[in-house]
Amino acid sequence: MPGFRRWSKSKFERNPESSFKLLAAVLVITLYLIIKEFQHPTVRVRDAPAFGAQIQHTRWNGTGKAQETRAKHVRDAMKYTFWKYRENAWGYDDILPVSGGNSTSRNGWGAFIVDSASTLALMGLWDELAHSVEHILAIDFTEAQDLVDPFETTIRYLGGLLSIVELYDVGLIPEDVLHDEARDLILEHAVTLAQKLAPAYDTPTGMPWPRVDFDTEQGEPDASFVFDDDPNKQEYDHPVVGPARTGSSILENRVLTRLTGNDVYARNSTLAWAPLVWSKWTTPWAGMVDAPVDIMTGAPVGRSRHWDGGHDSFYEYLLKVTLLAPPSDPHLDVYKKRFLKSAYSLRRHLSSRSAPAPDHLMQHLFIGRQDDKQYENQMGHLACFASGTILLASKFYDQPYLRTFALALLEGCHHTYTSTTTKIGPETWSWVPKFGYDEPLFFPESERQREEALASGFWSTDSQYKGRPEYVESLFYAWRITGEQRYREWAWEAFEAMEKHCKAPFGYAQLADVYDLGDSNWVDMQESYWAAETLKYLWLTFEDVEVASLDSWVFSTEGHPFRMIR
Repeated sequence: MPGFRRWSKSKFERNPESSFKLLAAVLVITLYLIIKEFQHPTVRVRDAPAFGAQIQHTRWNGTGKAQETRAKHVRDAMKYTFWKYRENAWGYDDILPVSGGNSTSRNGWGAFIVDSASTLALMGLWDELAHSVEHILAIDFTEAQDLVDPFETTIRYLGGLLSIVELYDVGLIPEDVLHDEARDLILEHAVTLAQKLAPAYDTPTGMPWPRVDFDTEQGEPDASFVFDDDPNKQEYDHPVVGPARTGSSILENRVLTRLTGNDVYARNSTLAWAPLVWSKWTTPWAGMVDAPVDIMTGAPVGRSRHWDGGHDSFYEYLLKVTLLAPPSDPHLDVYKKRFLKSAYSLRRHLSSRSAPAPDHLMQHLFIGRQDDKQYENQMGHLACFASGTILLASKFYDQPYLRTFALALLEGCHHTYTSTTTKIGPETWSWVPKFGYDEPLFFPESERQREEALASGFWSTDSQYKGRPEYVESLFYAWRITGEQRYREWAWEAFEAMEKHCKAPFGYAQLADVYDLGDSNWVDMQESYWAAETLKYLWLTFEDVEVASLDSWVFSTEGHPFRMIR
């Protein structure tokens, strides 16, 4: 019949023994590959299968290819960052980029090394990663300098360790840099660290203590909390925690459960945010959490509501756990509904456009805070994460109204960058809301603030730049999801400004004032998230869009990629 190929049977009819041997060989090879794949899956970064909704833009027409020159410049910045640290502060948590000194702010395990390792792996910086792996294998996570912060330790250290295992398991890291035995030792380190953090969850509610003493294996209140019978010396009856601290461990611990088969880690992190997700306390706005929260009772003891620092990553993880967890998880619909309610509440209650200024007629969308009944017209750089997270949700959950909201917020953050002298946005800023808020809390106070408000429609309330990633993180999501070239251009403008104003003799310094071009503007501090997030998101924006595709990877709040496995 036309269209069908006629296969000759004569060869097999003449030689049935050869046919049997060939079939047996195929079966043996197939069985071997199945066993090997079960032990160490070989899904690659560029060809990992998509699960669930298509998140990344699809109609690239060649525009999604790498901008090689720009990607190389960011990669070179990462190499500069690494080697200055390697030569001057190796083993310490951070380098001081102006003086070349060192800092021990994250318990002395080498926060930079662990936090930056996934960036090195994605960039293919194998010599640098080999040095990092050697150090990581030698860390003793049973000993810690000072009390341990479970939140920071989980997102920087535990997430960093697990991401390296994940990247190795998909075949991204060569075996001469990391081999099976070293991979298993890193996973053992992650288990050790998680076990040492376990006392944090030993509370009546399961919400974590703000600190853990690794020597006594006991949870501790925050240093600012004082046990005292005098009510004038103590604001709350029990230790309290913010939404981000209790609600930002579920991704890391779910990955640890998946890699070890031990469900205690996922269970602890689920209990930790349960009083927020399934709150029995009535709050005025659907989905939004009142905070801070009493870790002994789960009751909100404050009336602060926002998506800024201290609350931010709880809302981020509500969305991202629905990307990471298998569809069989019974709570996914609860997480989705909670996220969507909170995002629409943010849009309705806390977003406001700036009133046009005499010298700047454009209006820009920002998100403020609510403290009890008082609207605070102030936004932090940290809150710029919201545009990327909400845009991700708009695609995954098919919410076009959230897409519009997210891109408008991103344009507002972009405006704060383009309006300063250095072309880098400030730590916090305020604006006069155009409408909807009769008595905003903040107005320009100094002559400088009035000049800024007249020129750009907002004024800085803290003019520092701390190397933060949130703006470029959201640009990364906007580029990958919309495919609009302008987001790549905005990212390049931001990187050029950082390269020009932050590059110091021993790394990349923070800035004291983003409006100051003077020589004394450097702050001698470089947090590990500069390498873990800021440079990673910039590089991924200029790399080929199939590298660490959003259809296959979920990024933690510290920028560590974890696999979607459905």
